[in-house]
Amino acid sequence: MSTIPALNPVYRGARAVRIDEFCDALRATCPPRFPRTRPRMHHPIGLAISGGVDSMALAYLCAQLKRKDHWFKVADHFMSTPYAVIVNHGLREGSSAEAQKVADIVRKLGLKHHVMKVRWPNAGQDFNPNDLPNVETLARQLRYQRLGMFCKTCTLPSLLTAHHEDDQYETVLMRLLSGHGYRGLQGMRPATDIPECYDIHGVYQSGLIDDQRLESPLYNMRPTAPERSQIKRALRHEVDPAIIAREIEAGLGATPGYLEDEYDGVAKGNRGAPLLPPLEIEDGGVMVYRPLLHFSKDRLVATCVEAGIPWFEDHTNADQTLTLRNAVRHMTRSHRLPAALQKPAVLRLAERCRARVAAEEAEAGRLLDRALIHEFSTNAGTVMVTLPRLAFPTAPRASSRSPAGREKRIRHYRHIAALLTRRLLSMATPERELSQVTQLGPLVSMLFPALTQDSAPAPEPKPYVICGVHFIPVIGDHPIRWLLTRAPHVSHMPRPSATFYELPLAKRVHKHPSQWKAHTDMIDGQNYDGRYWVRIIHRLPGRILVAPYEVEHHKAFREGLADDKARKEFSAMLRRYAPGKVRYTLPAVYATIDMDLKQGGKLQLLALPTLGVTLPGVDNWLQSDIRYRKLDSQLLRLSKLGGREVGRHELRHRARFTYRGARPQRRKDALLRRL
Repeated sequence: MSTIPALNPVYRGARAVRIDEFCDALRATCPPRFPRTRPRMHHPIGLAISGGVDSMALAYLCAQLKRKDHWFKVADHFMSTPYAVIVNHGLREGSSAEAQKVADIVRKLGLKHHVMKVRWPNAGQDFNPNDLPNVETLARQLRYQRLGMFCKTCTLPSLLTAHHEDDQYETVLMRLLSGHGYRGLQGMRPATDIPECYDIHGVYQSGLIDDQRLESPLYNMRPTAPERSQIKRALRHEVDPAIIAREIEAGLGATPGYLEDEYDGVAKGNRGAPLLPPLEIEDGGVMVYRPLLHFSKDRLVATCVEAGIPWFEDHTNADQTLTLRNAVRHMTRSHRLPAALQKPAVLRLAERCRARVAAEEAEAGRLLDRALIHEFSTNAGTVMVTLPRLAFPTAPRASSRSPAGREKRIRHYRHIAALLTRRLLSMATPERELSQVTQLGPLVSMLFPALTQDSAPAPEPKPYVICGVHFIPVIGDHPIRWLLTRAPHVSHMPRPSATFYELPLAKRVHKHPSQWKAHTDMIDGQNYDGRYWVRIIHRLPGRILVAPYEVEHHKAFREGLADDKARKEFSAMLRRYAPGKVRYTLPAVYATIDMDLKQGGKLQLLALPTLGVTLPGVDNWLQSDIRYRKLDSQLLRLSKLGGREVGRHELRHRARFTYRGARPQRRKDALLRRL
């Protein structure tokens, strides 16, 4: 029912949200995602509108901000054309008419709008979504997927939702009652990637590469003509032609021995492997912002009442037996809770938890800067890293002698080391959720022997598998290097796969195969193994399957290469980039032409796209585009720069090692000169 009811005594005396307060909340909640972006075009900002008082207040505030300053920047774009997206779940009678009324109100505010209906799976004639046991969870999933696809289609990079302070209080209280730790008691984040859209390319943490290839990209990162001229002038002043001439004469190809072939300790005989260009790393997607998290519901009600904006009340929110949130909402409104469970105390608890987590993550980031990432291969999803040595800081003598004080410091550093390990796990894991910190205890003891608890001997370094990542120690190096790879596939578990369907018959009937055209407009990237985004464009009559590289296909694929040189290069590439069982985690492209896999048909291996190896002639029929998923910016910086800054002692050790390695060659040259 659309109405402006008489205010509840709880809401009396609350003041409406001013437009300058809303602007400050937007600035704090929506920082630039890509600081180098130079916005030239006005792109719409999405608003998730449900018709409740909170979302109607959000629509009204955005409409007022548009009139006041349409150049106001939200993330990387201007607030010139807010676009209200109204989702109709179809769970209540009259929901369609209610959605249309909400659209009429939004149109009167001067905002564009679109009404979409949730498509329930397996919806028949007598289907009722309310009969499902997990209707709330499924409704949330379908809602965000429809919102994500709409944002992708209409180029809405930012989506504002109307979660407010009372929602935050209920969320933290629910997690507190469920037994969450302090990391779970942070509550909802002000800005996050859109949830429930993990396998949709261009919606979840992807799409930036395709955007930058457009003539008019959404994120304009190209320097302007004056900036290019300024860069050229600066380079001319910094470049010395004499120095360049000397470097060219001396030869820039000479590199120290310790920088050549980082995988020598893992695989030998890989000198003939060609240098592979790294895969592109995805970024982008739709971001969800919650600018009203610091405004209580009574202020949003006062905002709608003052502006004369009607809203709709959902009667299912009052059913305390329907969901846990409804029960918590009824408990907080109908009962007087202890002071420790009331809203001010719970919100302060959430703020303290966020501050504690931020401090721990910052300390883990500083420790990560001391790590040395020798090589990060996106082609195989492997990481070679040397972890930093942990040394306890100096402390007063009394506390350093105290066993309890030392044990407390060890627990703290073990927790920080576990956070660092989780960030390294994110580079190679196929899992969506990382392992909890409490599950990393045995691995932390192995990676950081100085943090062993209870005076127990440090465990010997050995292979260890957790969260789908295989930690392999490279014995013989000091300090020990660790190779992080995707764990081998377990035989009793289904293999990851991505299927690309055959070319329609209408596009190839009565035509020579050379005249078949691929339907590129209908091809979207698919998420493979949680690590890669794969796009296959082909004009073959059968289906194409992306699945792990299997040992039974090795011999036939190797013999199908062009010549002996190609076979030797292929073997060297496997030894260099995918040693041992790592190669059997690589994505491979198989053909299923005229084969029924359910009846025991065999697959034909066509290509290993991450290594750039294909059978002769396949490129005329099939093209693949494979990219690595989005990664932490700090990890990318360390992998590109080769890790931390080298200290004085380590630089001296490396120089001594290089000098010793070059000594036999100098002796040989001196002997030749004497002869």
